[in-house]
Amino acid sequence: MTWALLTLLAITARATLSIATKILSKDVEVSATTHSVLLTMTATILSLVVAPFVGGISFSGVDQYWLPIAIIIMSQSFANVLFFLGVKRLDAGTAQVAFSSILVWGALLSVLFLGSVFSWAQLAGILLMMVAILLVQYKGGKIDMSSGVLYIVGSAVLYAVFQVASADISKVVSTGAYLLMAYLGPSLVVGLVYLSQLKKDLPLVRDQLKKTSTKTLFAGGASMLYFVFSYAAYKNAPDSGVVVVLLTSQVVLSVIFGIVFLKEKDNQTRKLLAGILAFAAGALIKN
Repeated sequence: MTWALLTLLAITARATLSIATKILSKDVEVSATTHSVLLTMTATILSLVVAPFVGGISFSGVDQYWLPIAIIIMSQSFANVLFFLGVKRLDAGTAQVAFSSILVWGALLSVLFLGSVFSWAQLAGILLMMVAILLVQYKGGKIDMSSGVLYIVGSAVLYAVFQVASADISKVVSTGAYLLMAYLGPSLVVGLVYLSQLKKDLPLVRDQLKKTSTKTLFAGGASMLYFVFSYAAYKNAPDSGVVVVLLTSQVVLSVIFGIVFLKEKDNQTRKLLAGILAFAAGALIKN
């Protein structure tokens, strides 16, 4: 598959993940840290199943990239927690438009660490994406940056770091090894840091075992597919930095999915317009 098709598949998986995380956050009544661990542990198990089909698991040469690998694990750990804190307070569409601020951080980091060079059209696309983010927060004649939006923007900064570090190692680290690092590592980090909260939530998980299992499987599967497709796109693209910023165009699908599947009608016109602007921004960035 071409890198453009892989990027499109990654965008679709990421939009599906936006719905899945909202459902998990809303229906399974535990803390954001427990939501994060449920997601990453489920994705770890799924990654072990998928690994033989994406080249297997090989840790050859990993020791030479310990710094970006450590960055991948730590940034993913706390980005997940912040994301679930934010998505609890927002609808899926608004959360994903706010999350698209990752475009700015991703573009900046791509220039600094991946050596990417963006044209004027691509820079215009980045600016247009910022307009889309501000538009969805425009209420009552002013920009209303709620706590939920700030949590999501904070997670976007960390996810941008995660994406750039992932792109940096994509040419040398196998997909199977990458999936384990991206999921098992954060599971252990968050589990150790928030052990007392996880123990507190364990009885709640047992009481909601059936819906916890189904909702977590949906979210974990969508997340794992997103990582598989995006990592493959990094490997095959002539400039992995372009993939980093192009992935944010998933916002238009996320907004549509939220309206169709979650019946999110609030500020529907503004969110759709923001989604269209984000899509146009993605088109400019790809060129």
